[in-house]
Amino acid sequence: MDRERIAVALSGGVDSAYSAYLLKKEGKELVGVTFKLSFFKEENIRKAQYVCNFLGIPHHLIDVNQEFKNIIDYFVSSYLDGLTPNPCALCNQIIKFGKLLDYIRMLGCCYLATGHYCRLIKTEKGEIYLAKGRSMFNSQEYFLALTPKEKFNSVIFPLGDYTKEEVKRNIQKEGFYPFPIEESKEVCFIGNSTYKDFIRKRILRDGDYSGQIKHHNGKVLGTHQGVYFFTYGQREGLGVSWKKPLYVMDILPSKREVIVGEREFILKERFFVNHINWFYPPSNYRNLRVKLRYNSYSLPCDIEISSHNRILCILKDKREVPAPGQLAVFYDRDLVVAGGLIEKESAS
Repeated sequence: MDRERIAVALSGGVDSAYSAYLLKKEGKELVGVTFKLSFFKEENIRKAQYVCNFLGIPHHLIDVNQEFKNIIDYFVSSYLDGLTPNPCALCNQIIKFGKLLDYIRMLGCCYLATGHYCRLIKTEKGEIYLAKGRSMFNSQEYFLALTPKEKFNSVIFPLGDYTKEEVKRNIQKEGFYPFPIEESKEVCFIGNSTYKDFIRKRILRDGDYSGQIKHHNGKVLGTHQGVYFFTYGQREGLGVSWKKPLYVMDILPSKREVIVGEREFILKERFFVNHINWFYPPSNYRNLRVKLRYNSYSLPCDIEISSHNRILCILKDKREVPAPGQLAVFYDRDLVVAGGLIEKESAS
């Protein structure tokens, strides 16, 4: 890999900048690439250009506005369908490790480096495994679990053995990134808006999604302004009163209803996961772990294969209902076994 050209995806942030710095320090031949997006701040592009100028490498912009429109459409339609989307996972699958990989090959690059905190383990037989990074709470393999594993043959993660705090300290010490260090936003295209306002601006008639809030016993407790205001397991902001705390149990867009109930009714130990992206079949489908949210602890579980594209996840203990549409990632210790989307149960 010493003489092969590497493209570094530069967002203007500290993680990608330090990734480029580490590779340049190793003597790699680099090219910087940055997405051109309508919502992307010009300031971030200038930061990426500054990093490239400092390192003495060329910089290219790639327009992915059309591809991102599909991501935004998926985000909005998921909430309107009563699902909780994960746009970052889809972006990685379709854009970062899809279109961007194709683009860098036209630049004569063999590899793409990003600032993700995760690791790739390559065996002598040429097999590749996606693994957790050293940083326990910033490890980002969760967001990559929908990306086909063959894509990672052309990917490098320079920050896999670093923590976020180490990167912040080191980049300040080296003195080549003279900008305030900002945390990445959870959903980049939202900007300063809220999810609700962002979605509301993109629907024709708000009243098409308003309706009733019902207790699971059928009693009407109140009304709501839109099903997209709610997520599974939500407790705050329901706008109804009851003798016990209530949580969102189900969202029924076709009826425009939000079903709520006491905590014991949102606890589950079994759920299905579909759209499975396999990294490798474990030797044992027992005693795995599953992560249902980024920056949350993984939970002990067993899995049963319903079909190649569907898994039944059996938790060791009942937990709050996972949000349909969200990402579930299965692990064998530090290695990612598979990733998929949590399936919505059929209405009874």
